[in-house]
Amino acid sequence: MADYYGVLGLARQAEDDEIAKAYRRYALAYNPQCHPDSPNQKELMHKFKLVGQAYTVLSDRKTRAIYDQYGEEGVRHGGTGNQGIPGGLDLDTINPNRVFEKFFGLSDPFQQIGDMGGAQNNSHDFFGTTAVQPKAVVKHAPVYVTLPISLEDVFYGASRKVTWTKTVTSAEGGSLMSSESYEIKVEKGAKTDDVITLGGRGSVAPNLLPGDVFVRLELQPHKLFKREEDNLVVTVPVSLSDALCGTTVTVPTMEGRELPVLIDEIVHPEYRTTIKGEGLPLHGDHSSRGDLIVEYKVSFPGFLTLEQKSELRRVLEAN
Repeated sequence: MADYYGVLGLARQAEDDEIAKAYRRYALAYNPQCHPDSPNQKELMHKFKLVGQAYTVLSDRKTRAIYDQYGEEGVRHGGTGNQGIPGGLDLDTINPNRVFEKFFGLSDPFQQIGDMGGAQNNSHDFFGTTAVQPKAVVKHAPVYVTLPISLEDVFYGASRKVTWTKTVTSAEGGSLMSSESYEIKVEKGAKTDDVITLGGRGSVAPNLLPGDVFVRLELQPHKLFKREEDNLVVTVPVSLSDALCGTTVTVPTMEGRELPVLIDEIVHPEYRTTIKGEGLPLHGDHSSRGDLIVEYKVSFPGFLTLEQKSELRRVLEAN
C-alpha cells in the first residue's frame, strides 16, 4: 500500500497549502513531459501517477479523513459509516495528466505555469465537474539539473556545488544563456532520484516570476561498496580451502575500520554474512543505520596434480 504522505514528502499534520506546494514540486519533477530525453520514462510515469493519487486523496478533506483512519483500502471501499465516498474511489483510474491540468490550469508543462492561487486551501474539486483555475500566469518554466554524488556524501552528508544554465530574457525580447552555481546540502541517507528544489533561481523573463531549479541526485558507483536500499554490500576474497574448511576474514567498513568475521560454514555461491548496523544512515533518522552485507569471491587453484585431484575426489565423494 502506498504511503501518500511519504510520496509527497509530508508529515501527517501537513496543512492544505503544504500539500499543494508538495504536489507542485513533485508533479513537475516526475512529469515525463518535463524529461523528454530521460531513458526512465516508465519509472517517471509510475511516480507521476503516485503523486497524482496522493494529491487527489490528501487535497480533499473528507477523503483525507478516511485515508487517515482507514488507509488506502478505506478510500477504495468508501470508508465506513457516514464518512464514506459512495462506492469508494478507484485510485487506479486517476489520470495524473488530468490532475496536473486541473492544478496548473494547463496540460503542457512547458507553458508558463501559474502561481499557487488556484490551489489555496486545496480548492480543486476532483470529485465534481469543475476545478478552480489558477490566477495570473506568472512563473517561468523550471530548470532541471542532475548532481552526481558519492557514497561518502550519502554516508557522512556533504555540501556540494551544483551548476546549471538558465535563460535570461530582457524587456526588449532578447535572451541569453547564463550559468549559475549554488551550494546545496546532501543529507545523510540521500538516494538517487531525490529532488532538491532551489526556488526562484531558474530562468527569468519580464512579467514572470523567476523559475525554480530542480536538482536530481544521482549516486555514483563506489570502488569497494555497493548500495542495496540502506544496506552496503562488500565482496571479500577467500581461497577454496578456506571456503570449505572455514577461516576468519577481515571486512572493511565505510569509516575505514576492519572487522573480523568468522566463517564456520561452507561458502556456497549465495552465501552472505550480515553485520547489523554497519550500513548507511537512514534518511530522516541518522541515529539508525542499515546493515553491512558480506559476499565472498572464492579463488580456485590454477593447477592440480593427478595425485591432488585423486585425493580431493576421494574426500568430496566420501560426503
